[in-house]
Amino acid sequence: MAFAFQRKKIVILGGGCGGVVAATHLGRKLGADHDVILIDRRAEHIFMPAFLFIMLGERQPRDISRSLKALEKRNVKVIHSEILGIDPVRREVSLEREKINYDYLIVSLGLQTRPDLVPGFAESSQHPWEIESAIRLRDTLASFNGGRVVVGVPLGPYRCPPAPYEAQWMLDGYFRQRGIRERVEIDYFTREAEPIGEAHDPTVWMDAESKRRGIKQNYEFVVRSIDPERKVVQGLYNYRIPYDLLVMVPPHRPAQVLLDSGLADTETGIRVDYDTLETKWENVFAIGDCADMPASKAGGVAHQEADVLAHNLAVELTGKGRPVDLWLHTI
Repeated sequence: MAFAFQRKKIVILGGGCGGVVAATHLGRKLGADHDVILIDRRAEHIFMPAFLFIMLGERQPRDISRSLKALEKRNVKVIHSEILGIDPVRREVSLEREKINYDYLIVSLGLQTRPDLVPGFAESSQHPWEIESAIRLRDTLASFNGGRVVVGVPLGPYRCPPAPYEAQWMLDGYFRQRGIRERVEIDYFTREAEPIGEAHDPTVWMDAESKRRGIKQNYEFVVRSIDPERKVVQGLYNYRIPYDLLVMVPPHRPAQVLLDSGLADTETGIRVDYDTLETKWENVFAIGDCADMPASKAGGVAHQEADVLAHNLAVELTGKGRPVDLWLHTI
């Protein structure tokens, strides 16, 4: 990495966990001498791990939202806009009212929910993977007095792999607190095989915990469609799971602008160097859920990636310190 003396423009796309952490570090370390810009379609950062608490009515949207403008005190310029295009050759980002050029680009646009990829999903499932849906599910749960609740996951990537287990357990506790657990049957389905191994292995432990709570586990169940009238989840080989309330994770895919611009190579995101988070385009990096990494699509991963990338960019632009490789701590 070469020491750069002239003022540079660092543009960060996305105000989620990875984008906010990267912007905060870079603003503190470089913002006085370089331009650090964060762009997001929302005016606020929303803490997605708390969506499960929204589902149970234990948090309100205002409790988990903070204005991105707060980053301005860290020497970060915040632009509220939809991102319409990315041109890594011209080093240009197209917004609704302007185009922004960059010297360094950090893409942290996460994954978008795509309910349209499963026929019948939009009419059938309520889920806590978006804040609006979590609010609807909260209201549905308040009037739910018995029946079969089915929690499940689709094929492909999705945000926070452990969350479907957390959802099962939180729903179990919720119905117990209301005194109606004996009137509620909870099922779970996943495309994964039943875990085997030592009891302390995370997946084995999660399976055992669900079974201890009386939650039926349906493994190797691949969803094909959902019948909202019959209230049945249809899987491969004519396997079916009936439900009264379906809490299924929606399919996830990279943001459309990443697909349209050619940055996203696969359904799991933008290919990056696992050590440096560099893409095949010069000075373009990807972090968080939109990076095609052999790691969980989770906020903790995005945070660690942002820490390392911000450090390395600061080293490059100040000539102080030494770059480090990414070493994730995750399961």
